[in-house]
Order: sequence, then structure tokens, then C-alpha cells
Amino acid sequence: MEQKLYRLLGVNQYRKFIIQIKKKYDQWRGKPDTDNYFLKDYSEEGITFLKSQLIKNAKTHLFGVLVCLPAVFLAGRPWIQIFALLIVLHNLYCVMIQRYNLIRIDVLLTKRRRKKEFPVIADSK
Repeated sequence: MEQKLYRLLGVNQYRKFIIQIKKKYDQWRGKPDTDNYFLKDYSEEGITFLKSQLIKNAKTHLFGVLVCLPAVFLAGRPWIQIFALLIVLHNLYCVMIQRYNLIRIDVLLTKRRRKKEFPVIADSK
């Protein structure tokens, strides 16, 4: 249900857009910095590591929302309010991306653990 809401809000498209921006930035910089953005391997440790990174990233973006939100209402200049609103919206979408990915990772972990518990049943499919 929550994933459907995120899809309706365009979170998946925004996620793809952010990934493209990140890849261009890494290319421009000359080195990738993707340890906490992409799943490196499908081992349980790799998936769990990515899950912890997603939670950390969500907290960072939530902090960005909380810091910029007062500026949307309290800044004296309209251009500052608009800029702060854009930052708030970006950070909100990033939090939703993290949550969207956490849901997907939980499903993946559940499937892996089920497969580990019942290997005969999983292999017979």
C-alpha cells in the first residue's frame, strides 16, 4: 500500500533522476562514492549493510527538512523562502526514496530468510 502511494507521488521517477545525477557527479569527480546508495552484493550482510545506510541517509535528509522548514515560513525574502521550500521538498522526496527502498529491501530479506529456512520448498519451484 505504501509503495503504491510513493509511486503515485512519483518517488520512483525521482529516484531514477537522482541516480542519474549521482552518476554524472561521480563521473565529473572522477571517482564513485556509492557505498551507501547501491546494493553491492546480494548476500544477507550486503543487504543488511545497505538497509543500515538507508536508515542513516533518511535521518540525514529528515534533519535537512527540519533545518530548512522554518526558513520557508520565517525568511523575510521571497527568494529565500522559495529556495528553502525547494530544499525541503528535495529532502522530503529523499526520505520517501529511502523508505521506498527499505520496503523493497525488507521484502528481499524476508524472501532470503524464507529460502534459508525452507531450502527444499524454495528449490522445488
